Amino acid sequence: MCKLKEILTALLTINPVLLVTYMNQPETDMIKRIFTATNDLMATVGLPNLSMHKIAKEAKISPGTIYIYFKNKDELLTQFAQYIFKSFQETLEKDYDEHQSFFHRYRQMWWNIWHFLEQDPTIVANMGQYQSLPGFHEICREWESQGIWHDFCTKAAEVDEVCDLPPHLLFAISLESSLNIAFKCKKFAHRVSMDMLESVIERTWHAIQK
Repeated sequence: MCKLKEILTALLTINPVLLVTYMNQPETDMIKRIFTATNDLMATVGLPNLSMHKIAKEAKISPGTIYIYFKNKDELLTQFAQYIFKSFQETLEKDYDEHQSFFHRYRQMWWNIWHFLEQDPTIVANMGQYQSLPGFHEICREWESQGIWHDFCTKAAEVDEVCDLPPHLLFAISLESSLNIAFKCKKFAHRVSMDMLESVIERTWHAIQK
């Protein structure tokens, strides 16, 4: 990431008008704007067809501006992968209360994922493509060894609430059901009721109980 002085110099070199835009928009907002454009574009043209120029156009910024924040497409996509995982982690943590029972904490995380996918359908559309992002598998391995789900599984196992399996396997037979159902609902237009989803939550919880 360029330092402030380098960014301002680059903006002036490319287009003085962009300096005003930059000064009125925080850096984090611009990066989020670029990542949102990347996500939207992935859903329409596919990951292999992304380019810096296309992403800039989707974000409604000049091609030169995007290079101020990312030196090339690989760097952009690597940081985009981290952004997606960070968003997912923050989703799991929403309204999470360690004073509640393990089941209620599990239920909260399940619904958090479901509502997250409801609010951003492009996440569902791109689920099959995220695994091809640079650094995706490294981030997965890191996430499996830390974060709220790892902490939840560790503490629940210590008091014999869940079976003694690695967190990634426990995730596969429990919370991952929310991802799979959301994907099927979008792809095949399946309809599910709240009662059905509550039943899924209870059954998947039983699946990981000791």
